[in-house]
Amino acid sequence: MTDDEIGKGLLNLNPDARRSEVDERQLARKILQRDRRRVWLLAGVAVLLWLVAAACVFFVVYVAIFHLYPKQHKLMRDHAMGNLPAQQVIEIQSLHFRVVEICTLVIAAALVAATLAAVFTVLLVLVSRQATMRQINMSLVQLFKELQQRK
Repeated sequence: MTDDEIGKGLLNLNPDARRSEVDERQLARKILQRDRRRVWLLAGVAVLLWLVAAACVFFVVYVAIFHLYPKQHKLMRDHAMGNLPAQQVIEIQSLHFRVVEICTLVIAAALVAATLAAVFTVLLVLVSRQATMRQINMSLVQLFKELQQRK
């Protein structure tokens, strides 16, 4: 169901409309269900992206604190004491540099995920506001019809 169809359906929700009340209620239900699906989808994607961003940051912190820094410290201590030949120090340093490169890529991925999460969060707010307004409009139309029937 497109937005144009929904708009036309909402315009036809007036007392002069030829549609039966059952059709109007079905249209209202379809509109509200579509809005609920959109809100749930956007919420799920936003939460997933926030979790990915957080996981990436925690991964980099974990690797740096518990793996890279201690090994680099040990390498520097062993090299200062003369326990490692220069060639082995260069090989270990190149491995550590590769770990830093990977961590940099993971941080870049976290930045992209956080940016997308922020965009999806804003979309979630806008779509949920729009869904709330539609729900209020449908309730007002229903109240209006009930008041007209009582007259």
